Parts: sequence; C-alpha cells; structure tokens
Amino acid sequence: MANLPILSKLLAAFVVVLATIFVSSAVVYDRLLVVEEAKNWRIHSTDVVVALSTARHAVLEQESNLRGYVLTGDDSFLESSRQSNARYEQLISKLRDLTKDNPSQQSRLNALDDLEKKWRSSIADREIALMPKPEGQEGARAIESSMVGRSLIDLIHAKAEEIEKAELELLAGRDATQRKAFTAAYTMTVLGCAVSLVIAALMAALVTRSIAAPIGRLTAAITTLAKGFTAVEVPRIERSDEVGKMAAAVQVLKDSMIERERLQSELAHANRVVTMGQLTASIAHEVNQPVAAVVTNAQAALRWLSGQQPNLKEAQHALRSIVNEGTRVSEVVQRIRALFMKSPRRSELLHVNSLMLEVVALTRRQVLANDAHLRLELTEGLPPIRGDRVQLQQVMLNLIINAIEAMAGVRDGSRELLIRTCQAEPAAIVVEVCDTGPEMDPQSLMRLFDAFYTTKPGGLGMGLSISRTIVERHGGELSAAANEPRGAIFRFSVPAEDSAGSQAVSISAGDTRNGTAQL
Repeated sequence: MANLPILSKLLAAFVVVLATIFVSSAVVYDRLLVVEEAKNWRIHSTDVVVALSTARHAVLEQESNLRGYVLTGDDSFLESSRQSNARYEQLISKLRDLTKDNPSQQSRLNALDDLEKKWRSSIADREIALMPKPEGQEGARAIESSMVGRSLIDLIHAKAEEIEKAELELLAGRDATQRKAFTAAYTMTVLGCAVSLVIAALMAALVTRSIAAPIGRLTAAITTLAKGFTAVEVPRIERSDEVGKMAAAVQVLKDSMIERERLQSELAHANRVVTMGQLTASIAHEVNQPVAAVVTNAQAALRWLSGQQPNLKEAQHALRSIVNEGTRVSEVVQRIRALFMKSPRRSELLHVNSLMLEVVALTRRQVLANDAHLRLELTEGLPPIRGDRVQLQQVMLNLIINAIEAMAGVRDGSRELLIRTCQAEPAAIVVEVCDTGPEMDPQSLMRLFDAFYTTKPGGLGMGLSISRTIVERHGGELSAAANEPRGAIFRFSVPAEDSAGSQAVSISAGDTRNGTAQL
C-alpha cells in the first residue's frame, strides 16, 4: 500500500467509502420497498374492512326496509330494500376482487354470499311475493315474525365478523412487518452513516499519515532549504511512490546546495586572494608603518639607556611605544590573515562602522594612489548586526576596490568616493558606496550581478555575484543604481538586532576623529 502511487491510494479510499455507501443504501432501499409494500397491503386490508362493513350495513338496511314494507305495505320501503340489495351485490363483487389473492377469504366471502342469497330466497323473495295480495299479507307478516329470517341475518353478521377478524389479523401482521422494515431501514441508515464516517476517518488518517504528514515535513524542509539553511534534516522516506521520490529529490537538492555553497566558498576565497593581491601596496604600508615605528623606538630606547646617565623614563616610554606598535602589527596581520583564510562561516554581533573603518584602513593607499577623495558619513549609535565578519568585510572591500578602479579611468572632474552608513525602516542597517566614475550603461546595470560578467578588462566577473550571495545569506539585499551626475551607487542592507537611536557624523579624508585613520 505504501508503494502505490498517490492516485491509486486515493482511488482505493474512494472505492471503499463508495462501496460502503452503496451496500448500506441497497439495504435501506430494500427495506423501504418492504415498507412500501406493507403500506399498500395495509391500505388494501383497510379497504376490505371498510367494504365489508358497508356490505353488512347494506344487508341490515335491506332487512330493515323489507320489514317496513311488510308491516306498512309502503312501496318506498320495498324500493329502498332493492337499492340496498343492489349496493350489497356491488360490494360483494368488490370484496371478491380485493381478496382474490386470499383463498381463505374468498371461501368466507362465498359462504357469506350464500347465506345472504339463502335469506333472500327463503325470506325476502317469499315476503315480496305475498305482499301484493291482501290474503297473502298475513302470511308475509308470519314469515317476518318467525325466527328463521332472524337466524339467517345473525349468521350473515357472524360470517362478516369472521371475515373482518381475519382481515384485521392480516392488517396487524402487515403493520408489524411495516414497523420492522422501517426500524431495519432506520437502523441500517444510521449504521451505514456511522460505518461510512468511520471508514472515511480511517482513510483520512491513513492518507494524512502516508501522504499529508510526509509532504508537510518535506515542505518544511524545502522551506528551510529555500532560506539557505542546509543543516536541515531531510525526512528519510523509504517508499517508491511520489512522496518517496519527492524525498529523494529534496535530498538531492540539499546535497547540490551544500556542494554549491562549497564552490561559492572556494570562489569567495579566490576572490579575496585576488582582491588582497591588488592591495599589496596597502598591506605593505600597513605593516611597514608600525614596523618602522618599532625600529625607531628601539633605537631611541638604546640611546636613552647607553648614555652616561641612562634616562629610564624615556626608555620606558619608548618601550611602551614598541609594545603598542607590535600590537598594531599583530592586529593588521590578523585582519589580513582572516581575509586570506578559507574558514567556515561564523555568526557574531558586529558593528558596521567598525567593520567599515577596518576595511578603509586597508584601502587608503589605493585611494591616495588614484588621487581620489574619500569621505565617510558614518551614523553613530547604529544597532549591531549579526553575521560573519570576514564575509561582510569582503563585500565592503569588493565595493570599495570596484569604485576606486572605476574612477581610475576618469580624466575630467574630481574623483569622489563617499561611504555612508545609516539605519532604514524596517530595522535594517544600510551601507552605501558612491563613486564618480564613468556613467553607467542601463544594460550594464541589469547584468552587474551576473556571474562572470565584468566591465573591467582583467576582471573575473565574480566579485559582485559573490557579494550579493553573501549579503542575501545574511538576510539582506545588494543593489546598484546610477549616481548623479556620473558614477554608480552600490547599496546593501542587513537586518539590525535592535532599533537604537542614531546620529550622523561626516568624516572626510585626512580627518582622524571618531577613530578614522588619516588618509
């Protein structure tokens, strides 16, 4: 069952529910037919009882009107008696037609009719024949006052009661049959509904367990993978149906994403190496300055100590300077080493302004060598961000180097490089790198972030593509736009940890305030 296609599972569930409904409906339909048949028979028995009662009444009227005729000689009584007889004949014919499927009742009706005919021939017809003659009227009254006619009428009523009793027994049996059939139909309807609901619930549980729940887990895994988190555990579903194939596809997707991240990491590392190669002069300057200061302070300390009266205070001051410059060298080396190393991604609280100042320190030789003017507008009090220090510095480094190289080809006009940090709504930190390089072609703007696309003769076309991947992995966005009157603006944002207040501070090249190194 687990390895069947989903469509087959759904069809099987549908067929089971449909079969249950069909069986219960068939039983209910059969019982309803029985109810209908019993109802018809009850109507039939009721018609028999009513017709029999009317026939008895017709016999009684016939006998009463005949007695009135015999006693009074009024012909209207005789006419009424004949009409009652005609009505009786119609009713007895109807009763025979109603009970033609019941031989017992037919036999009783024949006996009833024989008694009525016997009464008519032996009593009624004789009295009617004697009444027209005056001498015969006494004979007719004598026949009427004898008990023979009364006995025959009583026998007729007794036979009619017997027929009625038999029909009422049939009516009671048919009524019981109808009630039983109705109870069975009602019970089967309720039972069928209950069984259908139970089967439907079981099928829903099976479908949920075998289809919906695994698909839900796979959807959650795909959603997590879509956010860039490849550490998610893909559910292992050892089945050959669509769900199993989906699980295998998600696992392949995860493996490919992990492989892509590995390749991107290697490309990013290569990009950092290339970028750092371009900054060789700046790196040498960064290291050379503190090393030169260490040598100078060491020589000064030797002079202070080699005098006839060693100046220990000045020597201590020189030695402290040596320690400070040595620490500075160590920090520079550590920063450069971190940028060169291919280390795993680390997430920590960072301050954008501090990151930017460290990157600016590495690029100031490039700025001066290209006769560019750097201006910083770093907003103070920005909330921290969470991310990887090396990767974010790589993005900043790529944007600054690209801006410097773009302005290197400008012959006319000033070369202005503006770096700005600020806070945007909703809570996000924005970094902008604005240059006054050549005018941006709209077609180039659309393809700037495509892999292997570059406008530089010796470029790899990977820097901006890698930078956008890094920013998006940090939950932000990287975009580009044309600057006015010329040049480009690269802007990236990353989510802030809180929303502390901020205040903008402008720093130009050559300014040492707020910890900015002199350019």
